[in-house]
Amino acid sequence: MKKPKNPPRDTAADKQAKIEAKRQYEAKKLEYKREKMRLKQERIQQKNKIAQERRIRRQAVYTKISAKLKNKKAGFDYKNFGLIPRVELAVKGDKTSAVTRLSASGIDVTDVKFFGGETLFKIRKKDLKKGVAILSEMCYTHRINATFGMNKRFAFFAARMGLIVGAALSVASLNILYGYIWRVNISGNSNLSVAAIESTLKRAGISPGSKKANSLTTYAAEVLGGMDGISDASCEIKGTTLYVHVLETTESTHIDRYSEFTSGYDATVTRIIMRSGTALVKRGDVVKRGDVLANGDMFSTAGELLYSGDCDCEIYGDVAITVSAQIPLSAVEYRRTGRTKQKTVYTLFGRNIGKASSPYKTYEVRSHTSRYDVLVPLYATTYTYHETAAVEYERDIEQAAEDFAKSKIASMGFEGEFDYSYSVEQAVPGLFAVHLFITGETVISIGRTAESNQNTEK
Repeated sequence: MKKPKNPPRDTAADKQAKIEAKRQYEAKKLEYKREKMRLKQERIQQKNKIAQERRIRRQAVYTKISAKLKNKKAGFDYKNFGLIPRVELAVKGDKTSAVTRLSASGIDVTDVKFFGGETLFKIRKKDLKKGVAILSEMCYTHRINATFGMNKRFAFFAARMGLIVGAALSVASLNILYGYIWRVNISGNSNLSVAAIESTLKRAGISPGSKKANSLTTYAAEVLGGMDGISDASCEIKGTTLYVHVLETTESTHIDRYSEFTSGYDATVTRIIMRSGTALVKRGDVVKRGDVLANGDMFSTAGELLYSGDCDCEIYGDVAITVSAQIPLSAVEYRRTGRTKQKTVYTLFGRNIGKASSPYKTYEVRSHTSRYDVLVPLYATTYTYHETAAVEYERDIEQAAEDFAKSKIASMGFEGEFDYSYSVEQAVPGLFAVHLFITGETVISIGRTAESNQNTEK
């Protein structure tokens, strides 16, 4: 086995290249650290600058507030009403030196007078020791006279008496208002309107403004339980709101009863669905309009008439009808002119404040109601009136004929597939005749009562 050769040693040039590469790497690393530090310093400076600007703005606001709240000689403040305790001093000496020195020391000097060789003025009671020390330092002869104003604590409460009384009245008002119902919330209704339920409650004496009582919920539930269309009701009071949940009846109180069914079209019978009574036609029969299709007669297996009762059925048939209509070329459409007016009506305790009426002869109106019933049942309804004007235009006859065909087909109530076609021709200048031909399956049976049968026979 051969001994491996030793790897070649680095030359002086290779060593120098490695040293240079390492030096460049260290230089780039140092430059990266310096750049990172510089960016960090810039961010700190930017934050300090923003903070300084905020401090300046805050200081400006504080200065304005301090100027407004400063105890000036004029305005609605303590001084004018003698609330802050003040002491009158009598000083012998130069007329203005004592006042100037005290003012320069931050002492508020007021009511300066010159009488009998003395300078009379008032300072706050809390500044008395400081003022006496300054006058003694100036070697001025001074005398302390009477004290004016109220006790400091009493002055504090007296100055805020309006706020205290207002807060007390607000609390009392809230307690009084909390004892009444200011809002009625109705849920569970789908067929009956909220207005109908509210009207029933109002007739029973339950409405916004009613006083809360333990028996109010039971009474309201009994009132609504006897209302047509409601099988049961539950009521609950939360805060100043009466929550009402109703359960509507599922059965309809009105039932149509027919003695017979006649055909409304010339048709070929396709389907017969009998619930009660006897069918007088069968599938495939051709009937004319007015033919009797079924009645309430019931027969025995021997063919004897047992009794005549109500008839209930649905009979379908294939019909082919032609409908004609005349469509004028010109039509009138009401379009907005761009002029609008808004009016707001407020509702408080169920009564309207203001009246909404349109300033335009023809208009479109939209309304939006905002509720402000946190404490009292206040609603604001804003009505926006858009003025409209009649504009005569020439309609697309083909489109008008298509719209007429679709509306007629929709009113027919066709079942399954049907076919239709129409033609348009000018009858006279400005007037077009549309002829619509429809074929398909639809309900042809029309119920008739015994009374209508008698009237027909007469």
